[in-house]
Amino acid sequence: MRLLNKLAYLLQEKIPSRRRVYFVYTHKNGFDRFYNGLKANTEISYWSIRALQHQFPSVRFLRLEQEKPERIDEIRPQDIVVGHIGPTFARAAKKTNKLIAFNPWAGHEDRSTRRAFNCISFEEEIQLFDQSRTLILLTSEYNKREYFDKPTNFWYPYFQEFQKTKRIRLVHQPIDLQIFKRIKFEYQTDDFIYIGNDAHMKGIDHAIALVKTLKRRLHIYGFGGKKIDHLNSTQVFQLPKQADFFIQPGMWEAQCVSILEAAARGFIPVVSEETGYPYIHPFLLRHQNTEYNLKVLKELLQLSPEEKKILADTLYNQLASDINHNNWSTLTNVLVEEVTRLAS
Repeated sequence: MRLLNKLAYLLQEKIPSRRRVYFVYTHKNGFDRFYNGLKANTEISYWSIRALQHQFPSVRFLRLEQEKPERIDEIRPQDIVVGHIGPTFARAAKKTNKLIAFNPWAGHEDRSTRRAFNCISFEEEIQLFDQSRTLILLTSEYNKREYFDKPTNFWYPYFQEFQKTKRIRLVHQPIDLQIFKRIKFEYQTDDFIYIGNDAHMKGIDHAIALVKTLKRRLHIYGFGGKKIDHLNSTQVFQLPKQADFFIQPGMWEAQCVSILEAAARGFIPVVSEETGYPYIHPFLLRHQNTEYNLKVLKELLQLSPEEKKILADTLYNQLASDINHNNWSTLTNVLVEEVTRLAS
């Protein structure tokens, strides 16, 4: 089946068309959802490519960086390029002015000014945003409130100026609850889990120190030699025995994917508001505020298993009923709308 899907995908790329749509992202897996594993970027690529293919006769994929120059050079002035800003998008911008930037985005200065978290510099990002006809920002409700809407944030004047000449759409990270099924229903451990990388904005050093002070265990996956494969059901079903809480007292996040995935599994997110987790509860943390966070966590550990389950059920039900976070069509419909508008 995968071979047939790939052949159909490659054939679709070759269909002659007056106008092509080029989708730029990190992983090409439109023909096989799990070819590159089950990760945030593979899911974005899969759902986006499939939605565009359903609507437009000729959709081609380009890698975010290190794409073959001859593939980029095939872009014509009438073609539309939609996707993640980076080296490929920058080169494509010299071939057509029909550009839609589709980026994970957070407005914290630490994210914008550190090249490590972006494929290009802040100055280049602003330039390509300016060249694009539409900006689609994949972000959190927190980022919209604190960075997009707030006049004191350094991004604010840029967006005020952009809105005079282009459309700006904000979309939020969805999670497929059929793939990330709830697996945790009992809360007996009082221990913690973290799944992700150890980038400094995640606040993992602070999390480790907090859990150590509380004399509890923190199970870490994603670095330090332990990985999690979300497609390995044997490994995934071991997680509920290890922890009740997912901890991340982070500085900033664009999409808070790992947190939403953990929440979908049934873990209680004990995270800072800055991470963009969308649901308020009494045990949210603050970035780098040890005294406050210890107080909150000590109160959390006073909960009975029954009280923890009530909290977990409430938070899970919020996610399960939130169309911004449980339905990929909410995001991909915006992509299709903006490409359709530009094509017309």
